[in-house]
Amino acid sequence: MVTKMQRSSDPIDKYIKEHSLRLTSEQNEIIEYTNSLPGNISRMLGSFDEAQFFQVIIQLMGCKRCIEVGTFTGYTALTIALALPSDGQLIACDITDQ
Repeated sequence: MVTKMQRSSDPIDKYIKEHSLRLTSEQNEIIEYTNSLPGNISRMLGSFDEAQFFQVIIQLMGCKRCIEVGTFTGYTALTIALALPSDGQLIACDITDQ
């Protein structure tokens, strides 16, 4: 899958991709699953750097509850959940159960 960041020729995007992204094995598993879906649907997967930035914001704000509307395969939902404290809660909503 090629994300918006990977298509970018911006040296800052390249640096972020090469040095700043820290993905868990579970996140990588979701990425692999999403890439295996038929057609070009994997393009709906959110940007990795944006999701990681969400984590920083969630932690800085001390959020305990978050909601995600439009979950797709769950990559961003997992990323948000990883940023929440152990007593945190994430509600993820989508119009399909796939």
